[in-house]
Amino acid sequence: MDYQPRILAHLDLDMFYASVEIRENPELKDKTLIVGNPNARKTKKGVVLTCSYEARKFGVRSGMPMNEALQRCPDAVISSSSRSKYSEISNNIMSILRDIDIPIKITSIDEAYLDLTSITQNYTEAGYIGKIMKEEIFKREKITCSIGIAPTLTIAKMASDYNKPDAITVVSPNLVHSFFSSLDLTKIPGIGKKSGLRFKSRGIENCATLVSKSRQDLVTIMGRYGNHLYDLFNCRTRNYIRNERKRKSISHERTFHGKPGDMKTYDSIISNLFERTYQSLVNKKFLMKTVSVKLRFNDFETITRAKSLEQVSSEMDELFIIVKELTAEFLEDPRGLRLIGVSFSNLMRAPDYEPTPISKYFYQ
Repeated sequence: MDYQPRILAHLDLDMFYASVEIRENPELKDKTLIVGNPNARKTKKGVVLTCSYEARKFGVRSGMPMNEALQRCPDAVISSSSRSKYSEISNNIMSILRDIDIPIKITSIDEAYLDLTSITQNYTEAGYIGKIMKEEIFKREKITCSIGIAPTLTIAKMASDYNKPDAITVVSPNLVHSFFSSLDLTKIPGIGKKSGLRFKSRGIENCATLVSKSRQDLVTIMGRYGNHLYDLFNCRTRNYIRNERKRKSISHERTFHGKPGDMKTYDSIISNLFERTYQSLVNKKFLMKTVSVKLRFNDFETITRAKSLEQVSSEMDELFIIVKELTAEFLEDPRGLRLIGVSFSNLMRAPDYEPTPISKYFYQ
């Protein structure tokens, strides 16, 4: 594979769920905060979604059983999670990144990779771009993030974790070996605590003893994993991003326990779903051409119905009438409904669309 020089970034929203909870309730700042099942003290059930850095000092980690987390940190404050709230804030932040119009890969609700190569000439400029992104995200959403900038995706991700929270770490190609030399072996993806102890028993304490060795030497020392380490240390792991496809649709759906003929419940759900979907359409400055609905009956049969307009539109009354027409014949079905969804597709940007302010730094 031909590894062309790239300037890549990994952005990680700091303790994202906990940061959202603190933003919504500033009294939680500096507290030992765990986001998870609010009834965990009684039920002993659930897992930690995330926690504040204060809680991490007690050994609490994401994915840990809540019961164990509370044993480690019995005085922790538990904040219940709100998936819809986290998704909304994440979407807002990722929209800021998308408006830079460069290759981007969103890998989770709080992480994304970006290829900065086309908008910067060197790693010093890339660090400045990272600073602009951080400032814009905090200005709009009051959420901090850490950014790693490097020649490969793996090193960029490691760099974003290097000096968290609220930091930028730039690892240019000439600094890669010194960066790895500063790391404990367990910071390398694929080397856990057990294998780290095994290597240390053989006198390999950290990466400093490995980074300058040949491929054959690494294979002799580390076995087949030595091939991966050689590629990692020499920037020969993946260094490109397959750009996301343009958004094709906006949709919301809801599962519930519907009773046959419960028109009041159905009308309320349809109105709410339409309002949320329409608001997303308007907020993101889209026009659309196709309205779709999805309905699932209590026997789990699922149907979809759609109608396309002659031209793109964002007229609320017109679109709501179509949604009502598409769902009307199914609301009195004796089986009852358990899911309703509303979707707008065949999207295009509205004429008055303006990218978020961050784009002004990169395009004249």
